[in-house]
Amino acid sequence: MKLDLLTKLIKEAVKEAVREELEILLSEDVKPAKAQTSTVTKYENYKPPAVRPVATGDPIMDLLNETRHNMTSGEYQNIVGGNSPMIDGGDYSGYSQGPEPGLDLSQFDFIGKAGAIYKASQEKDKQRHGV
Repeated sequence: MKLDLLTKLIKEAVKEAVREELEILLSEDVKPAKAQTSTVTKYENYKPPAVRPVATGDPIMDLLNETRHNMTSGEYQNIVGGNSPMIDGGDYSGYSQGPEPGLDLSQFDFIGKAGAIYKASQEKDKQRHGV
C-alpha cells in the first residue's frame, strides 16, 4: 500500500468520525451551565506576635513560660492540667498530701550512722584547714 493511499484513508476515516460526533452533539438539548459558586476562605484575625517571656534565672520556670508563650491557652491547659497552680496562680501545698511513694530511708539505722560519719569528717576538715 502506498503512503498517499494510506493518508487518504486515514483522513476519510477521521472526517467520518467527526461528522458522526458532530451530529450527536448538535442533536442534544442545550443545558445551561451550572453557576459556579465561589468558595471564600475565612482566615483567623491577625494577632501581632507576642513578646517573648523575660528570663527569670530559674531554668524550669523559664521553660514553662516559654511553653505557655508558644501554645494557645487551651493547649497549655490540656498539657499541664486545667486546675494547675501554674495557671491559677495557686500554691503547691495540695500536691504533697499523704505518704510519698517509695522507701523512707531515714528509718534505716545505717543512715544515722552515715550521718554521724559525715559530721565527723566535716569536723576533721575544720581542724585541718582551720576554718
